[in-house]
Amino acid sequence: MIKRKILAITILAAGLGLGSLAHQTKAENIFGGSYAPEGIRFPATIELLAETPYYADPNQPDDEPEGTFAPQEVNVLTVDSSWSIGAATWKIETMFGPRWIRPNPWEIDMEPPKRITLLEETPLYRSQSTKGGPAASLSAQEVEVVAAEKQWFYTNDPTSKAWIKVHTTWIGDLWAHIPVNQIGTVHKVQRKAHYYGLPSNSDLGTAMGIGEQKQDWSNSKAGDYTIAREFTTIYDRAFEVQTDQGTTWTREKGVPILSTNETMDIVREKPLIHDVWDGLKKEDAVIAGETVTVFEKIEERLYTGRGPYPIWYNSTWYHVRSSKGTGWINKHVGEPEAAIPVHWKVLVKDPRELQRYPETPFSSSTLLLRDQTVEVTEVWNSPNSGPVWLKAHVDGRSGWIPYWGQDTIWDEDTQTVSHISKINTNSLGIAPAANNGLQLYNGQRIGYTDNSQTYLDVIQLAEHFQFKVEKVQSTAAVTLSKDDYSFELKAGAKNAMIYWHGTKDKSVQLAEMPRHSRDSWYLHLKDAQALFGLMQVFAGKEYSLFEKNYNVTLGELPTQAEKGHLELQAFAYDWTSREDYKSGQMPLQMFIENGDQGGDAHVSKTEGIVSKPDASDSSVALFSLKASRPLAAGTHQLNVVIRIGERIIWKQSVEIAAK
Repeated sequence: MIKRKILAITILAAGLGLGSLAHQTKAENIFGGSYAPEGIRFPATIELLAETPYYADPNQPDDEPEGTFAPQEVNVLTVDSSWSIGAATWKIETMFGPRWIRPNPWEIDMEPPKRITLLEETPLYRSQSTKGGPAASLSAQEVEVVAAEKQWFYTNDPTSKAWIKVHTTWIGDLWAHIPVNQIGTVHKVQRKAHYYGLPSNSDLGTAMGIGEQKQDWSNSKAGDYTIAREFTTIYDRAFEVQTDQGTTWTREKGVPILSTNETMDIVREKPLIHDVWDGLKKEDAVIAGETVTVFEKIEERLYTGRGPYPIWYNSTWYHVRSSKGTGWINKHVGEPEAAIPVHWKVLVKDPRELQRYPETPFSSSTLLLRDQTVEVTEVWNSPNSGPVWLKAHVDGRSGWIPYWGQDTIWDEDTQTVSHISKINTNSLGIAPAANNGLQLYNGQRIGYTDNSQTYLDVIQLAEHFQFKVEKVQSTAAVTLSKDDYSFELKAGAKNAMIYWHGTKDKSVQLAEMPRHSRDSWYLHLKDAQALFGLMQVFAGKEYSLFEKNYNVTLGELPTQAEKGHLELQAFAYDWTSREDYKSGQMPLQMFIENGDQGGDAHVSKTEGIVSKPDASDSSVALFSLKASRPLAAGTHQLNVVIRIGERIIWKQSVEIAAK
């Protein structure tokens, strides 16, 4: 192939959408993800046969390239393992630094390997034709490659054959017609892996399914073994493993055990496990408060454990030397370092088993909790959207239990006035329409834009979110109500009246007066969000409005405030992704207001109860709402109010004697 200097052609992003996909083959993609060059399974160099869009980011949309590359040879940094059976993303080296391309298999070419290993007796021909029969044949062996047909690797059927020209010392260069999925190379490697079982004395051809002979698994034994050589094709790999009974070939790669030399601080209790290959059954020892030496590690997933959120699933196991001996530890098996201290009592309602460690099926307790109040001293969010875990103490025993939303929490340091759990979420998708209009996804008009401001149809919002609409007699006004909450709009007024149980709560200032004509009412988007209690989430030019509905259970209301200061707390259970939490998509707030129709409110602080340090992959399910205010000595009539925007979720009157 001719090497060309990389030529970049800058183009407009809209001009290069790539809609075609490669025809799928029957080959199995045995490894997911992206890989650095290795053998011919992951080639180090490819030739681009057509102008190819390139991207500055691997997640950039297909129709937004940074530019295009002319046909040329490029060096590969990483490639998707699926490249041989369909479109894939290649990370390549360029004059601009790393860039990403997504060519189809038929839009690239690559040199054949310099040597290949024949897996069986192979006929040789003088030309790229089987007519006239073979001129010779070669037994299974490694041979030198001198040429190959163009795009020798590209096929819709991996068993179809490609022409490869090989060198012989006794008859010259001849052509071999070899199935594409058998064109492969053998190279030396030196690495350790665990195998749950291996066939006995299997040769490479048998491992790759050549011939009638089957692999013998009758004496299969699990163990840690050395991989000495690797055979790679563009579809697959096979491994020569050294065992106590000799060498054997297998297509199973085992679980890699990586050599390392590092230290690790063990701050909190971790069990030291002798064998991690057969489940977490018994520890050799428990270590804490020491620095251990790590000499091996397993980064691949180990399918051990139970439950929908096994935290060890994606976490590393470390083979360590410690003061208690040698064994395996996992940072996520044991007492979690990221747990936060609390001082709670929790009423556990449904049955829960007290576990030794959170999210780990290790030495489970026989103590079953049900309708019991326990002391809780720590709380921890498991990663990968797992549950919240509580460190519980009961009947002289300690352990971890998952928190469920129906459990009742009392903070022993701050008065807990209510417990909140989400019932459901309703949403409304809105998209731009012609003539500055706004429409629902079914095409129905819902509002419009005017001077870059958004106005929404109040009556349609009420219908979708199940608010009752009533005209106020003898006035140009309308009342919208849901459950015990309602608000009133009046034509020409830049305020709205808020009601609870039919009694006036307060008057709120609007961003704009409602736009009213005959039976239609339109509100500015900000006012609609505040009065209906809605959140806005964008997706490009479109967005959705979300309404969350909650159930609130009364806790313990205080009767007095010490030292002229009142502090209250409520707990809310509402699963929220970490991304939504960080963007403010937890809208509940608690207020302490004067009892004479609101006013002088002291805003709450709403915080997710999350592990430390901030675990970006964990969700947030448990929230603390706190409100506080100073009080002069005497008796005060106050309201404790929980709101989303201006929508009242819960309100309770309380008389407080301040000292």
